[in-house]
Amino acid sequence: MKNFIGTFLACIVVTYIFSFFFLALIVENIWAFIILISFVLAVFITVFIKQESRIEELEKKMEELSSDKQD
Repeated sequence: MKNFIGTFLACIVVTYIFSFFFLALIVENIWAFIILISFVLAVFITVFIKQESRIEELEKKMEELSSDKQD
């Protein structure tokens, strides 16, 4: 959960900077738009980070299994 909140806050900052440059296109409810886009980005990034850690764990297990077979 800590990773998600950190990612979410980083996405809010990035989205705010992006919306600053395209403010003419988005006039109404800019904060709602920023929070919505940040939430979606944070969910995707968190899923990819967790998937990466799971892949690394599987790689370690595979290395352990292959080293056990060689012995």
